[in-house]
Amino acid sequence: MSNAQKAAAAVKKAGARKALNAANLAKLGPERLAALLMEVAESGAAIKRRLKLELAGEAGGGVLAAEIARRIDAIDDSRARINWRKYKEFVRDLDAHRLAIAGRLAELDADLALDLIVRLVGLSASLATRIKDTKGELAEVFCEAVTDAAQIAPRAALVDVSVLADRLFEIVRYAPSGLALPLLRAVSPALHGDALLDLRKRLETAARGRGAPRAWRTAAQILADAQGDADGFIALFSPSEAVLPPVGAQIARRLLGAGRLEEARQALDRSTPDRAAAGDPGAMDWTQVRIEILEGLGDAEGAQAARWTSFERDLDPGALRAYLRRLPEFDDVEAEDRAMDMALGHRDAHAALAFLLDWPKPDLAARLVADRGDQLSGARWELLERGVRALEGRYPLAATLLLRAMIWDVVRHADTERYALAKRWMLEAASLAVVLSDDGGYESHEAFAERVARMRRW
Repeated sequence: MSNAQKAAAAVKKAGARKALNAANLAKLGPERLAALLMEVAESGAAIKRRLKLELAGEAGGGVLAAEIARRIDAIDDSRARINWRKYKEFVRDLDAHRLAIAGRLAELDADLALDLIVRLVGLSASLATRIKDTKGELAEVFCEAVTDAAQIAPRAALVDVSVLADRLFEIVRYAPSGLALPLLRAVSPALHGDALLDLRKRLETAARGRGAPRAWRTAAQILADAQGDADGFIALFSPSEAVLPPVGAQIARRLLGAGRLEEARQALDRSTPDRAAAGDPGAMDWTQVRIEILEGLGDAEGAQAARWTSFERDLDPGALRAYLRRLPEFDDVEAEDRAMDMALGHRDAHAALAFLLDWPKPDLAARLVADRGDQLSGARWELLERGVRALEGRYPLAATLLLRAMIWDVVRHADTERYALAKRWMLEAASLAVVLSDDGGYESHEAFAERVARMRRW
C-alpha cells in the first residue's frame, strides 16, 4: 500500500471515529461528557432546563413536578411576545416539558402528571396572543398534550378533584375550543363526586348566558356523557335543534346506549334528513344510528333496507359491505353487480368516481371517466389525481382524460397556485401519449398541448 493510500485510509478511519453519534460519544466516558454538557448548558438556557428535568426525574416525582411547574408558571406569568427568532427554541422547550410529564412523571406520579398536563394545555389561551404559530408546530404540541392527558387520566387516582375541575372550567372558558373540548373529554375519567357535579352545573349556567359560545354547552354535554346521563345530555338541546338530523342522531345514540330503543327511534323519526342531504356526514351518521336501532329492535329486514338506501343515496362503501355480508351466498354477487351499475349512473359523477376507486373497481372507474368525463371538474384535483394514480398503469386513456381536466381547469382560471402542478401533469400526459391509440376519437396530445399553450400564463 502506498503512502497516499495509507494516509487516505487513516483519514477515513479517523472520520468514522469523529462522526457525531451516540456510540462515539459514549466512548468519551461519563466525566468528559458531563464536562461537555456543563459547557454547552452555560450557553443555552433551553439545554440547561432540559438537563435539569433529567436530574429532577432522578430525584423523584415531586421534584420533577416542581421543576416543570416553575417553567409553566414562568410562561403563564410572562406577557412578552415571542418573536420568530425564538419560535423554534420555545416550541422545542415546551415539547420537552410535555414529554417529561407524559413520560417520566407519569410513571412516577400520575396524579401530578395529570395536573401538569392540564396546566400545560391551559397555556394555549395566553400564548395565542403572544406568538405567531404560522407553521402549527405549537398547536401540535398542545394536541399531543391532549392525547397524553387521555393516557394519564385513567391511571390517576385523585382524592380531591376540585382543583382540576377549576382548571378545566377556566380552560373551557378561555382556551381554543378545539383544544378545550377534547381535553375535557380526555380528562373526564378522572372526575368524580361533588367536583364533577359542580363543574357541570357551572358550565350549564355559563352556557345559558346571553351570547355564550356553543362550546360551553358542548362541554356540559361531555360531562353528562361521563355520568351516563342521557336525559341531561338531551335537555341541553332546544326543540328546534332536536329536529336537525345531526342532533337527532346524537340524541338517539344516547338513548340507544341507555337501552331506550323505542325513544331512540322516535328521536330519529323527528329528525329525518332531507333527500338533499345526500353525502352530508350528519345524514350518514343518522342512517348508521337508525340501522343500529333497527337491529336492536330485531328488525333485520328494515336494517338491510336502510343499508341499501344509505348506499343508494351516498355511495357509502361501508354501508354496501355491511349489506353484502348479510346476504345469502351467491345473492351477494348479484347485489354487488347491481350496486356497481347504480354507482355508474349516480347523479354525482365525483361521488361515483370516489366510490369506484375506493371499492376498488378500476375498470369501472375508467368506464365512468370515458362516459362522463365532461361531468368531472378539474377543480376537484385531489380526487382526479387519485384517479390518475389508480388508472395510469392499465387505463392510460382514462388517466389522460383526468390529467387534461385538471390542466385545463388551471389554465382556464389562471390558477397560479397550481401552475407547478399543471406543468407536472402535462409531463405525465405526454408520457402517457405514447401508449394511446390514434383511433380513439379523442384529441391528440399535440393538439391539446397547443390549445393549452394559447391559454397558459406560466
